[in-house]
Amino acid sequence: MCCFILPSIIPYWFWNESLWNAFFVCAIFRLCFSLNVAFCVNSVSHIWGNKPYDKNILSTENKGVSFFAIGEGYHNYHHTFPWDYSTSELGWKINLTTLFIDVCAFFGLAYDRKTATKETIKMKKLKNCISETTKATT
Repeated sequence: MCCFILPSIIPYWFWNESLWNAFFVCAIFRLCFSLNVAFCVNSVSHIWGNKPYDKNILSTENKGVSFFAIGEGYHNYHHTFPWDYSTSELGWKINLTTLFIDVCAFFGLAYDRKTATKETIKMKKLKNCISETTKATT
């Protein structure tokens, strides 16, 4: 009902859109766009982007995917620190998922949020940088 019927009926009733256009634009196109953005998280974020935390894994940081997937494009961080609920060290900058979880925690709906410490993140970045420098000089 929320995926196909309501998105089709609302433009039909309130804006006199044809039912045909309302269905294809507001239901089908929206669904296809949402699915493609979700699929990009696990494809584009594993191909294109930088690897500031762990260069030995396929996942990358991709700001484009992060913008469209409301924060889920920071895959290198996510796979390096899988216990961190925020999936990014950047806070709410492009990561609306973290904002949503923080709001839920404010109302008592989410708890026991685990995060990687700033020191842990810094050490992992430094280790990754030293590893790249050593590899480049040999």
